[in-house]
Amino acid sequence: MNISSSVFNAISGGDALKQAVGIQLLSKVSDMQSASASTLVQDFAKSQQLVTASAAPHLGSNLDIRI
Repeated sequence: MNISSSVFNAISGGDALKQAVGIQLLSKVSDMQSASASTLVQDFAKSQQLVTASAAPHLGSNLDIRI
């Protein structure tokens, strides 16, 4: 992600103001990615409620998702 590389460059720079802004931007990018992942998981859960029972009920009963 281009924004992240710019933020990391700002954080690693010598200017304190750039570092502070870079840290704030990194926090916002992280929050945005967390919100996107949360929305993705919620949408997935909603779509799974619409799935009818299959011929093999044990298949798909467990799903491990790591975020």
